[in-house]
Amino acid sequence: MSSTREAADKAHRLFDVRTIERSIKKGLITRKDYEKHLKALADATEKVAPPEEHADDDAPEGLA
Repeated sequence: MSSTREAADKAHRLFDVRTIERSIKKGLITRKDYEKHLKALADATEKVAPPEEHADDDAPEGLA
């Protein structure tokens, strides 16, 4: 793996939603860094399916 790829992977892990609070607490990034990261993310709203398109066919009878 190239060093550029390794750096990108490390940065990605720092901003992972599951570990962000730990990264901030450890001082690896600041809350301001995180907010800047969030603003830079691409808008993915067109990728979300409306709720009525989600099939509950796999749910047991009476739970759908």
